[in-house]
Amino acid sequence: MTAIAEKLDISDTTEIPGITRPMTYEEYVRSPEEWARYDILDGYKVYRRYGKEEMASPTRQHQRLVRRIARQFEDFVAAGLLGECFVAPCDVLIRHIPLKSRQPDVLLISQERLGQNLPDDSPAPLDPAPELVVEIISPSERPGQRTAKLSDYHHVDVREVWQVFAETKTIEVISLTEDAIETVGTYKSGESIVSVTFPGLIVAVDALFEE
Repeated sequence: MTAIAEKLDISDTTEIPGITRPMTYEEYVRSPEEWARYDILDGYKVYRRYGKEEMASPTRQHQRLVRRIARQFEDFVAAGLLGECFVAPCDVLIRHIPLKSRQPDVLLISQERLGQNLPDDSPAPLDPAPELVVEIISPSERPGQRTAKLSDYHHVDVREVWQVFAETKTIEVISLTEDAIETVGTYKSGESIVSVTFPGLIVAVDALFEE
């Protein structure tokens, strides 16, 4: 029995795809909508950790950052109709077998890639993936977990990842090319984040961390 199953008081005889056994892609598509943050790793739902307690609600600071980043992306989209912004939970497919998906905190996808996805009312995850994803790094998140996410995003042709560190009020911009995953800049107060994927997308760091 998994730790999640124990928290949900599920018996050993209860079978729940993604919790007590691996979930298939077909089961994922048919499953009821769940307003929760989780990644699917090798078919199992791995719920996000925002602190020491598993399945805890995101902090107000986390929610504030998501809202402010999304607002900046929405303003950029409205100015040029260059894409669309979504916030979690919104799944990005990594692979079908064994099923794997990720839920970035915020994402920006071009109209071209969005048009290649299934219709908006489909329960399927994004495939193809967005060009730009944002991950707000929890203090409990280990470097290995961040590396694993970057590897997954690289695998599905995400072009750019913003890692937001609330404690230091910095944003690391990482470029994902065919040949490399590399940091192109780390931005702090008084500076502006410059996207390497969406020309003209410039976000002031202070606009995200203003009191």
